[in-house]
Amino acid sequence: MKKEINGETGIVGIIGGNINYTLSPFLHNQLLDYYLINNRYLPLHVSEGRLVAAIEGLRALNAKGVNITIPFKEKTIEMMDTIEYSAFRVGAINTIVIKDKLLLGFNTDLIGFKRSLMRGNEIELKGKRAVILGAGGAARAVIYVLCTEGVKNISIFNRTPVKGERIKKTYQGFFPECCIQVFSLKDSCLQEKINQTDLLINATPLGSYPNIDFNPLPDNILLNHRLIAYDLIYSPAKTAFLKQAEQSGAKTVNGCKMLVYQAVESFYLWTGIKPEEKIVRQLIRQLQDKVQQSKIALN
Repeated sequence: MKKEINGETGIVGIIGGNINYTLSPFLHNQLLDYYLINNRYLPLHVSEGRLVAAIEGLRALNAKGVNITIPFKEKTIEMMDTIEYSAFRVGAINTIVIKDKLLLGFNTDLIGFKRSLMRGNEIELKGKRAVILGAGGAARAVIYVLCTEGVKNISIFNRTPVKGERIKKTYQGFFPECCIQVFSLKDSCLQEKINQTDLLINATPLGSYPNIDFNPLPDNILLNHRLIAYDLIYSPAKTAFLKQAEQSGAKTVNGCKMLVYQAVESFYLWTGIKPEEKIVRQLIRQLQDKVQQSKIALN
């Protein structure tokens, strides 16, 4: 049952540079309707040059909070009045809570990624090796979780290695027991690192709509059946990256569960309500169905 929109309806939403295909409004409005909360979750497209004005505008509109997505997860952290400890260490946020006109920054990607690995997949990370493609805000969250879970070696590959070097410089201080190395995506050692790794993660937007044929891996790279390939992208359900991994016999995981788990945590921060596990499982099924419908609609 939906609450009627009226003068007391609160605003929540998602701010990003290209949010035409986001399914976050679907998830959050399902939760708001289920718990009869008089808020509406809106997609808010913002150009890079207007980001500061948009964030400040949230105070003026008396918004409850927003999610932050590509390419603003790192930039918005500088605009917060208060930053939750783990988000501060990560250096990126994906959730803003507005309380008493103050902007409070959080990173629920951490919980989303960790739960997506631990619940259902039962992936053991301690002592393992990981290769990360990308060095943006999402990659920062992923690498932080891997370090806290005891991964012993992380290789970051990015088009601009300097961004990876910033992550390395920050995280090596927090996690000296984890060896972090940084390379260009064009580096010849990529194949060797993938051959040695247990976990290969795409933390870039390459392969998401509308560019679903894009693959972050160079054409000559071969994968193997021993690794786990994880794509943070949730739509399409099988990206070019995951299709390549599946053809090699590797275990594949997409970003559907991560999106739901991080959304549930953001919802809790805004409302104080922790959705029951049965609702979370239902949201995962609904999101997976929605992704399939989106694929059909765009074909």
